[in-house]
Amino acid sequence: MIFTGFQPNASSKDIRTALTYLLFPWKWHTLIEGEYEQKAHRMLRKFFSADHLYLFDSGRSALESALRALDIRTDDEVIVQAYTCVVVTNAIKWTGAKPVYVDVTHTFTINPAELEKKITPKTKAIIVQHTFGIPADMDAIMALARHYHIPVIEDCAHVIGGEYRGKKLGTIGDMGMLSFGTDKVLSCGRGGALLVNNDDIAEQLEAQYAHIPYPKRRWIIPYLWNFPLFPLGKSLYRIGIGKYFLAALKKLSITGRVIYDREKKGERSHFAVSRLANSLAHILCIQLHELEELNEHRHQIARWYEEEIDRKHITFPPKLTATAYVRYPIVVDTPKELHNFCKKNGILLGEWYDTVIAPNDIVFSNTGYVAGSCPVAENLSSRSINLPTSRHISTEDADTISRMITAFYAQN
Repeated sequence: MIFTGFQPNASSKDIRTALTYLLFPWKWHTLIEGEYEQKAHRMLRKFFSADHLYLFDSGRSALESALRALDIRTDDEVIVQAYTCVVVTNAIKWTGAKPVYVDVTHTFTINPAELEKKITPKTKAIIVQHTFGIPADMDAIMALARHYHIPVIEDCAHVIGGEYRGKKLGTIGDMGMLSFGTDKVLSCGRGGALLVNNDDIAEQLEAQYAHIPYPKRRWIIPYLWNFPLFPLGKSLYRIGIGKYFLAALKKLSITGRVIYDREKKGERSHFAVSRLANSLAHILCIQLHELEELNEHRHQIARWYEEEIDRKHITFPPKLTATAYVRYPIVVDTPKELHNFCKKNGILLGEWYDTVIAPNDIVFSNTGYVAGSCPVAENLSSRSINLPTSRHISTEDADTISRMITAFYAQN
């Protein structure tokens, strides 16, 4: 079986590291606090040449903290693109502010012309998402932001190491949010960071961060179990029980989830805003050493798709040179049929995002999105499907995926 998700970046070294924290009693005292949190901090600061960087338990915690550092309150407005994830909407709502949705272009990123139409005196921040690793039009966005004196937060959940006109994504706006979740470019299970490129904002965040606690041990252990148990579950797909094995782990809360049920309702999960656990930071450090290699591999797989998939029935994304796709998005007229066809033939393709605010089982009425308000985003969400680019996808796998997609359209 070829997978798009399910801990796609986990290496044998990551698995061994997770198991040492889980199984060796002399390591338990460093599960939450230890040297690797500071090591990850130093590595990221050096990589981004950042004056101010803060580590969090998740990207959503980093984003909420960014908004609070801007003193965003009830009745304020925060602009965000449609074709996004509910955790972004939740972070805005938990400050008391209202999310204002802006349509995207065919590149899956926010449309600057539509953005300007949504700016009001209540607009207190703009969140710019570099979807799949595709840079948004930062020149136009920053010009608008400076004209209207509105701070910009770059949502870099899908990209680490990408550039826009020679500047690293995350360092162009006032702040940049990073995510180290299960399916991201760097995947330590659960984690995030905030780059702050504005000294005044950094001063506000520094005072706030001093009171942010470390997570509880019982919250972190399931994310460590993801590393050995997800690969085991994926291997069990061969004998037909992998799906049930992984579902049981999730039901019993043995493994950590990407999004909890309460978050899908717009409510807080059991996680409070907290710092990055040392054990997860250890795995993050391992992957940081491999970042350049991982991104180059993603480039290689994307080039294979570009060259080998028949373009007749498919809209391809723009070619990327200074950044890499965390997943390779294509737009088709029959995404569900293509997904089912590939699944029957041993390929699980990705569904980021098959609804204008993902995932598709959220309580949609709680997001504040008005149907029909962002037609391009709605069209893309109804027609997009994504292909894997992670380290375990070989060129042989990419060739299999390419041939399968071509075969689907040959018979239809």
